[in-house]
Amino acid sequence: MEYNTQRDQLVISEYGRNVQNMALHIRTLPTLEERTKAAYSLIEIMALLNPQPKDVAEHKHKLWDHFFLIAGLDIDVESPYPKPSAEILERRPERLPYPATNIKIRHYGKILEQMIQEAVTMEEGPERQALCEYIANFMKLSYRNWNKSVINDEDIFQDLKRLSQGRIILSSESTVLEHFTGNPAALPVNPRRNFKNNKNNNPNNRFRRKNR
Repeated sequence: MEYNTQRDQLVISEYGRNVQNMALHIRTLPTLEERTKAAYSLIEIMALLNPQPKDVAEHKHKLWDHFFLIAGLDIDVESPYPKPSAEILERRPERLPYPATNIKIRHYGKILEQMIQEAVTMEEGPERQALCEYIANFMKLSYRNWNKSVINDEDIFQDLKRLSQGRIILSSESTVLEHFTGNPAALPVNPRRNFKNNKNNNPNNRFRRKNR
């Protein structure tokens, strides 16, 4: 019995062992005409194994590139497309310039910090107040989506004050944030503080009253 670990490694595994064996067999055909005809037939098989729009020129070009990679760049066949360059295949991709900025509170993100900086530069007035309230509501929504739980408005105001370095101050006396309904299974940050001292809001008590 022959195991896959004893065979040659697959160049492109999505086409399988049989396609690779056929591509290597084409190299052994004696004439250019036979190799070219067999290559076109194998391209059709590869197109069936890789179902994509077959009338797209880029797709045909990609199939021929894969054929040359499997059979070897030195195979002599007449192709409608140029062979891929060995230099391009061996060239390592350039390193991506990932941002190195530090996010102060990760579940709010960097864009929100930029919005806060923009609000700080605005003059006092209704437009700045509206933007600050919008930012606070966005922070509350982001917190719920990230932590799958609710947060008190005062905690949002404290985070906003911290991110703005004390230049944006909101309070629950003058600002009421939107109420975002989340996952019913998600518990509040501190269920004991929110529900223990309020019998009407306690879901267990509501269940008992309903089933009396």
